[in-house]
Amino acid sequence: MDRGGGARPRVGARAEVLVDSEAVWAAVQQDLAAAREYAFIQTYSFEGDRVGTALSDALLDARAPDRRLLVDSYTRANQNDRWIALPGTLFDPAFRAEVRNTGRLVRLLRAEGVGVRFGRPFGILGQRFLNRDHKKLILFDDRVSYIGGINFSEHNFEWHDLMVRVEDAGVARFLRRDFESSWEGRSEYARASFAAPGLDLHLLPGEGNRAAYHDLLGLIDGAGRSIDVISPYLSPPFTDHLAAAAARGVRVRIVTPRSNNKAYLQKYLLAMAARAGFEVWLFDDGMIHMKCMLIDDGMLVTGSSNFDLMSYNGFLAEIVAVFRSPEVIEAFRRRVLEPDLEASRRFEGDGDSGGLGRALRAMPIRLARRVARVLGPG
Repeated sequence: MDRGGGARPRVGARAEVLVDSEAVWAAVQQDLAAAREYAFIQTYSFEGDRVGTALSDALLDARAPDRRLLVDSYTRANQNDRWIALPGTLFDPAFRAEVRNTGRLVRLLRAEGVGVRFGRPFGILGQRFLNRDHKKLILFDDRVSYIGGINFSEHNFEWHDLMVRVEDAGVARFLRRDFESSWEGRSEYARASFAAPGLDLHLLPGEGNRAAYHDLLGLIDGAGRSIDVISPYLSPPFTDHLAAAAARGVRVRIVTPRSNNKAYLQKYLLAMAARAGFEVWLFDDGMIHMKCMLIDDGMLVTGSSNFDLMSYNGFLAEIVAVFRSPEVIEAFRRRVLEPDLEASRRFEGDGDSGGLGRALRAMPIRLARRVARVLGPG
């Protein structure tokens, strides 16, 4: 799926919305080739498939002397949405070859001078397994930053997602400090505002996220007219605040994939929507992985957070960006929200998805909320 449309359309002097992997990868390759000081890439998933190999080749060819790839340790346990240690994978030669190639690429990069680290180790007994660094971040030369949700694997590249490319030295320096802290195994809350791109950045470390999300939930509580959300994994407490907004007359629309790789969360969302009175539109054109919330057509909240319980409860480190630039918001409406609504059908209950309506009536909200608490990140 490619809504990038060939040449990268500019949305103002400072930021541009890049939709889907083809547009993002074309821009990243161009910036990586032009980098002369450093190239830092942080990703939740890095796999030894076509996409991981292409990224490795580009890093090896790059001229920047300081090249680093920071991957969350989740990749060591799960690739291609499958758990590596499950016995069934032993009988899948293609999957095992991909896992082996991931290790080969890491060794090759390190041998050729590219720093590679796996962040947030699980611990000897796996006690820190749920504490993941969920950030997706790309930085070049204190000049260019990419913020959004795309990971470097084939199946992630096939999903509908976006990154926002920001050209601003202050933004890049701020995010570089966070990357370097994460590289050293530290993560701290930080917040900064940048007037030129009309951007507020929140860097959430995991522990302490609830307090940090207070301001972000306040944006939902302060909505006066409309909230449009595009997310596959929406869950409490964000759904509770959206329900409260709908109750006071705010139009709340949620676009989520009809075919979701975490179906239990979709069931929860549809059950909650039926009770709370907000609209859910089921996207028919593949899996959505983006995380976007447009409030009163004046603020676009995006980044790596799925607006979910795992992030709120402090298991996941995240980047949350709030754009107020009219150009960015207009680009998002024109190139993402409007076409995604056109590619979706509003959920109407029993008539949708076969027996889904009956299944929803059989699943109490309280049980669904408990199920949401076992959310795996993406």
